[in-house]
Amino acid sequence: MRLLASALGLLLIATTAQANTINFGAPTNNSTCSQTGNSADRSCTNSASVNNGANDATASAAIIGQASADHGITTNPTAIADTTISYSIPYTVTRTWNTTTGPTPQLIIPNQTITLNLNLSGSVAKDNSQATGGLGQALLDVTSGNVSTGRFGSVSFGIDRSQTGGGGLAATNFNDTVPDITGTAGRNFDDFTGELDDEISLVAQLPLNYQDWEDKFPPNLSPTYNWNATPYSGTQSFTDTLTVTFRLRAESRPSGSVSVTGGEALACAGQTSPLGGFDLDNNAAVNCGSGFTITATVTQTGTTSELVPEPGTLMLIGSGLAGMVAFGARRRS
Repeated sequence: MRLLASALGLLLIATTAQANTINFGAPTNNSTCSQTGNSADRSCTNSASVNNGANDATASAAIIGQASADHGITTNPTAIADTTISYSIPYTVTRTWNTTTGPTPQLIIPNQTITLNLNLSGSVAKDNSQATGGLGQALLDVTSGNVSTGRFGSVSFGIDRSQTGGGGLAATNFNDTVPDITGTAGRNFDDFTGELDDEISLVAQLPLNYQDWEDKFPPNLSPTYNWNATPYSGTQSFTDTLTVTFRLRAESRPSGSVSVTGGEALACAGQTSPLGGFDLDNNAAVNCGSGFTITATVTQTGTTSELVPEPGTLMLIGSGLAGMVAFGARRRS
């Protein structure tokens, strides 16, 4: 028993060191790309990467992409690349609970705040200054529902930037931030079913109303535990999904009777065009920025404490619940 208590004590120390953690999972690519025109004259690409901090209290993700349309040719002067970049990134938040010893043992659970900071940077540019004219159009559109999660709803940057029409070289860089999209993970995320599932439980459910958390317990816990003699610890976690969506479009087309070749256009977020020599003719400095970046942090703001019933009381509760279930079954039969 002494060895068991020592092992559980070490587990308590190990898990308490990372009482509040957040981790991103593998992104799911939901992006689409529509291309028309000569294959050498248009391109759209995208990718996403995630990184979790060394202490797991901070996680980050970066989503990049571009749409580019280069000069058309006389047989097919129009080139269009229109991509909607969309990635779903699951993330898991974990907290460590522990108990104190008697004579009035308590279950202690951290209260948490989760913060999502969002940034979108890149450029839209077009060049119609080549000798034979042409039209280039570039568009960034994140005007609706570009970031959403089940717990925090959705937010939009409200950006609709474009460079359109004829008339030489034009480029617009952008760098937009929506800080502090917050929710408090300690505010008793309910599933509103009125049931006692998914709560911390040993012999019987303890009605702490943390119903969206999945409980994970240290090994060797059994109905014979003794709160007064041994501190216990375990973890709770929940998983949510963050979805990011934005659109990039580039179009190159001739300008009526003036030209049979198109212009150049590039809309980029964190990624330059893969088309060779795509410099918008006049070597325009196109800044593709860092793309769509997300920083997620989870911090402990305090703790919630609940008195823990003695094992005998829990056994009575468990027996009472079992009796109620059996009584209901007999009535139905």
